[in-house]
Amino acid sequence: MPGEVPEKARLQPVDESELHEKTLASLAPYRDQDGRIYTIWATLAHHEDALRRFLVFGNHVLGKNTLPLKSRELMILRIAARAQAAYEWDQHVRIARRAGLADGTILAAATGAGDGLDELDRVLLAATDALVETQNVDDDLWERLSAHLSTEQVIDVLYTVGQYLTIATVINTLGVRVEGDLALPLPLPTDSKDVPA
Repeated sequence: MPGEVPEKARLQPVDESELHEKTLASLAPYRDQDGRIYTIWATLAHHEDALRRFLVFGNHVLGKNTLPLKSRELMILRIAARAQAAYEWDQHVRIARRAGLADGTILAAATGAGDGLDELDRVLLAATDALVETQNVDDDLWERLSAHLSTEQVIDVLYTVGQYLTIATVINTLGVRVEGDLALPLPLPTDSKDVPA
């Protein structure tokens, strides 16, 4: 799945002194511990109107999603690993750790090993792989999702995969760079056919 990532950033982050006040207000929650706007958002600020609209949707997926936090993070990490989107991987390893996920669980989800994952997470990762590969799930996987999740949660599965596949595409195409060292090495992608369902 992953393509060649540019060796250097194709777009540099916009300096916040160049941003409109309404964009700065939208980005207020998206700052690192030193108060800097995260690189992904500062890069997407080249199109301020679209960024502000995208953040509304992103806030639902990341902040108001009906899926269990740990499960959502495992899905995002699987997408980041499959796409080799280092920036997305790094940010969500940090979020997953804060949510209480151990590195072994993170790597099991990312590589498709499934070690230590419960049935719900195995179903969610199978759905993630199917959606990444075919933009669909078959009837069997639909039934498995429906057995574990409410209708709202199934829709949030679709939104989560769509959102983070979009972000992975943006990161890789624009060459968005990790802020510092990777929190955990990015594993090489695996074939989803190797993933236990």
